[in-house]
Amino acid sequence: MIKKISVEQLEAGMFIRDFNHQWQNPCCQDSDPNAFRGARLIRTDEEVMAVIHHDIKEVYIDTSKGKDLEEAPTAQEVEAALEAQMRELEEDEDRTPPEEIPFNDEIKQAGSAKKQARKIVGSILEDVRLGKQVTLGPVKNAVKEMADSMFRNPDAILSLSLIKKRDEYTFMHSVNVGVFLMSFCRAMGMDEKTIISVGIGGMLHDIGKMHTPDAILNKQGKLTDEEFAIMKQHVVFSRKLLEETPGIEEVSISVAAQHHERYDGSGYPQGLKGDAINAFGQMAAIVDVYDAITSDRCYHKGNPPYLALKRMLDWSRFHFSQELFHTFVQCVGIYPMGTVVRLKNGLLGVVTRPNKESLLHPVIKAAMNSKTRQFIQPRELDLFALRDKKITSLEIVQSESHEKWGINPADYMTEPHLYQD
Repeated sequence: MIKKISVEQLEAGMFIRDFNHQWQNPCCQDSDPNAFRGARLIRTDEEVMAVIHHDIKEVYIDTSKGKDLEEAPTAQEVEAALEAQMRELEEDEDRTPPEEIPFNDEIKQAGSAKKQARKIVGSILEDVRLGKQVTLGPVKNAVKEMADSMFRNPDAILSLSLIKKRDEYTFMHSVNVGVFLMSFCRAMGMDEKTIISVGIGGMLHDIGKMHTPDAILNKQGKLTDEEFAIMKQHVVFSRKLLEETPGIEEVSISVAAQHHERYDGSGYPQGLKGDAINAFGQMAAIVDVYDAITSDRCYHKGNPPYLALKRMLDWSRFHFSQELFHTFVQCVGIYPMGTVVRLKNGLLGVVTRPNKESLLHPVIKAAMNSKTRQFIQPRELDLFALRDKKITSLEIVQSESHEKWGINPADYMTEPHLYQD
């Protein structure tokens, strides 16, 4: 049986199935050379102390291969509790959604704005690689275009975060972090000037990676101590490059400088803790991890959006501000766009946009009959409207792996070519 325990409950003789901290440096595989990986039997008290001193908070043990802890919750109980907590993040359903132009009317403009942003980020990163100074004007114009689209309809440009081409990770991760941060700020009621400054910081947050050797940045195996130290310096380089950029706002710099800090003090480069981390740095940390762990890389397969949020909800007790993380979930939706969900009647569908009236009842495109494993003619279902009609057979039961069912979420979005460009 698999159970979850705190490291304070760990004893010699227990078999650790999962150290539950592989997410901490999602920018590179096995980035910490001293990290604990894989399953193992803990044989001595010294090994127990080594785990505790490595900033690991909780682990999963396999009681069939080592000592048990009777009162510890099972993995199934942990998952059920997380599912319940996710649903509790649903906002008051009596809220009035803001006036917006229709999603389908905005998606092309959003696609154009994001494509231009990707082009500009690519150009700027190449300039930095060649030793040139960052020119702020083009970035600001690109962010302004994306912000304008977001104010017309935030879901349109947010949905384009589904574009995650492995060979363009560095470029698209930068753009996606900018988009998520702007949406995050808008959800918190910030003014347009602040939203644009934060968006610029998000677009340029990883600019220091242009000073990291490709052999380290894209290494598929474990980094050495020396390589890991070099990797962590990208945050320092990002801050320095932005401080030297004429016209840059301090808000933008803080996003880049603090996106690897963690609420419990386990981050880098300064090991800041709690509210010593700027609010925008705390927001950037959440967004950076979310986009990184939902992206395919040469060394790992990205998590589906819903699963990523559920895992991060678990980690948020230590590594993020829980209040800010809850706001982020409400920003992207309990079931983010692109999530494959199973309905009570066995239909599988792709979430194409959230419902402002209820995050638990998004708009989906029905894609497959899970009982027969046959694709069906896609049709749009507004689960909130159907709920009001008391059609309980069309309620979401759970999220599903799109790979398991062979469903490509991008195929079911409005203007599919925008998600495959």
